[in-house]
Amino acid sequence: MITPFFTVTQDDEFVFIDVKISNIRFKSQNIEIVVDDNLFIFSLQPYYLRLRLPGPLVDDERAKAEFVSKDEKIAIKVPKLNPKEDFKDLDLTAKLLARVNEHTVNTNSGSNDNDNGLLKELSTVVTGTISSKTQEESAGVKTDAKGPLIQEIGGSSMSPPTMEQFDFEIEQKMPTSDTKVKVSSVKYGFNNQYENAMAASLANGNDINELSDPDTVSADDRIMERLIKENIKFDIEYYASNFMLANPLNSEEEDSGLRDVLAWESPVTKNFLRWSKMQQEAKRNGQPIENIMQLQLSEKEQKQTIDLPRRSYLISDPRPIYYTTLSLLFAYCFDLRENLGENNIESAWTIGKLSPQLSCLDTQLIQSNNWTETNMLKVVVLTSIRRALCYPLHRNYDLILKTWDDVYYVLRSGKRQVLKYLLAIRELFRFHDVYYVYKMIWLDDLSNWALSDSCDEFVLRNIAHELRKQVSQLSRSEIVFEKTLDPESDELEPISIEEIEQFAKESVNT
Repeated sequence: MITPFFTVTQDDEFVFIDVKISNIRFKSQNIEIVVDDNLFIFSLQPYYLRLRLPGPLVDDERAKAEFVSKDEKIAIKVPKLNPKEDFKDLDLTAKLLARVNEHTVNTNSGSNDNDNGLLKELSTVVTGTISSKTQEESAGVKTDAKGPLIQEIGGSSMSPPTMEQFDFEIEQKMPTSDTKVKVSSVKYGFNNQYENAMAASLANGNDINELSDPDTVSADDRIMERLIKENIKFDIEYYASNFMLANPLNSEEEDSGLRDVLAWESPVTKNFLRWSKMQQEAKRNGQPIENIMQLQLSEKEQKQTIDLPRRSYLISDPRPIYYTTLSLLFAYCFDLRENLGENNIESAWTIGKLSPQLSCLDTQLIQSNNWTETNMLKVVVLTSIRRALCYPLHRNYDLILKTWDDVYYVLRSGKRQVLKYLLAIRELFRFHDVYYVYKMIWLDDLSNWALSDSCDEFVLRNIAHELRKQVSQLSRSEIVFEKTLDPESDELEPISIEEIEQFAKESVNT
């Protein structure tokens, strides 16, 4: 059976479901439509559509279905059981395709439905779709077979981290005796559920990867390799040159477009500021305000969500997933800013290189025996900054600060804007002959997660505010690389970008 493309809209009394059917002949008696509470089923060979809506429907004489020939669609109108009830997230069509054992949150109630917690209880569902599993295994991707990939919303006694509760501090554990990491235990990707997935991509020339042997390198060794290669890649003269090119005293012919990149304004930022101003005016006038910016997915984005593999997950700690999302948003926003709002043929490479979770399969980011760092969000920021000073065409600290500002407004725009960006990143990797592996071990699952209720609006808002705080408090003296400064010595010495900028200024003045 084929799942047709469909859209769902509503007014106060009806839900409107438009089902796209192309190039088939049919008779009206061959169409079967079933409405049972919140369950809607449409069947017309070879199409089959089953939806679970956020609220109940009723099948009475007001229900209607008609074929619109010019649009090649069947337009179905079904009454709501409770008129004026607002059905949330109807444009997130993939969420409506839940199976009978997949419990979905009713987001229509006035209470915070996310009170069921970020750590979800297990249900009886133990598989994703067979087709997606077969596709992964044929591409050399092996998921963790030791347990089901399940994360369901249930009656967990745990409550979610609110804006005040979400903890960015690094968890400290008592050190144990050193144990050797077995090759078979090395896992990576979304929720550390993949292994032995990189070989085919490496054989085809994966130049995003920076690990010597990604299928066998332990988490701590990935960090060590990443730091070493960042130190090697960082070019003092390149950074000093970019710093001086951005100086307003330089002529426009010499700046290589850097000042245009710095001056570019993100449409997401402008939209959020416009919306925020409207909310402030509404509040002053005593009108109701929206706590979350309302965004709709485009038809293209809805199709992309339908194409996502149907999976559920068991996630013991969601924080690394939020941190990975933050790294990817930074990389994508950097690429957009560097290309003045467009993507190009190098965009996937840039995003992959700037994201340590892709280039180095590094979700841990700091060594397990590191007791000096206390805030994981600061670690994420510092890691992204280091990579942005090593790999892209433009390597400028002010450009990086502008990019973090872009990320802040993406997060403030809500989970739908985050989902839009994750889907856009996924598309850049989806058809790439070499980089597709990152779609399979990261971006499919991450997009599914962002689509689900597990991705929490209030946590995203909390991260946005904490991110802005960390970036504003960061000093150039904290961005340090180890380089050989004395040509007659091989000794590595630390040097900060603050020192490099000072040297560059002095060299111009002398």
